[in-house]
Amino acid sequence: MSLISNKNDVLVIEDSLATTLLLRDFLKKLGYENVETCNSGKTGINLFSELERAGKNPIVLLDFHLPDMDANEVMTQIFNIKPDAKIILETADSKSDEPIKNALRSGAYLYIEKPIRYENLKNIFETLEQEKSILEEKPSDNTSVILSHMNSLKNASLARLAESIGVESNLIEKYLLQLENEKKIIKTYDVKEISCIKCNSVRISLHFFCPSCGNYNFGQGKLIEHFKCGNVSTENSYKENKCPKCKKEIKILGVDYKTMDNYYICNDCNNKFSEPSQNYVCAKCGNIFQLENAHWITSTGYKII
Repeated sequence: MSLISNKNDVLVIEDSLATTLLLRDFLKKLGYENVETCNSGKTGINLFSELERAGKNPIVLLDFHLPDMDANEVMTQIFNIKPDAKIILETADSKSDEPIKNALRSGAYLYIEKPIRYENLKNIFETLEQEKSILEEKPSDNTSVILSHMNSLKNASLARLAESIGVESNLIEKYLLQLENEKKIIKTYDVKEISCIKCNSVRISLHFFCPSCGNYNFGQGKLIEHFKCGNVSTENSYKENKCPKCKKEIKILGVDYKTMDNYYICNDCNNKFSEPSQNYVCAKCGNIFQLENAHWITSTGYKII
């Protein structure tokens, strides 16, 4: 396939300098010359806003693990600026992990696995270019647009397709029926999704935060409690098996100390907790709400054969 000449700008929000340089090199080989890079979520959001104000339409390559912000929070703020932004997640985490599945459900365009390979990146950008060509050259061919959207989804709901493409549900059902008759897609099962209590969008992401200070800057790890002095801190704070508080060596599990697995530690207030607090954020309007206040939408699911 020949790559189109009208290239989008690309914004790389990536924690690793090595990966940033690798992506820039790959993108130049694909003909993308206007590549902006940064290593934090906050800077990435500001850069995206600047590019959007300048009339650009940047494709975003977003590292799922950033030092300052949760990737879902970055996505929400970018979608507030441009609801149809193309965001490609990059992570070594499995696509089956719940946070990754949640990000894809919330509107991430595609997922690319680390370590990133040139061919994988090339395939993703060719998919983007195909979709762009369809939208620019065949705006009335809604079945092609639907297939393009479904290409990155294992199971696409009627409600999500209608919102993504901007077509009323009763109209998109006709196009889906046509694709069914052409043996290109099949119905799967009914999909029950949360929708925003303000705008009814189904592009909802689940966000986690510290129950003490409300910030998103926390990490997961193992805690150690030293019985002698009562210190409770992270495993990596016990250098050479010595308590960071009293400097005594810990020796026997259950006698000198105990461990608490899968705890969370807030990097802002140092609070330690077994479960983070959570709320839901609408990628379309930015509304924040709790699960008990959510609306629910059930619609038919479809997948490409």
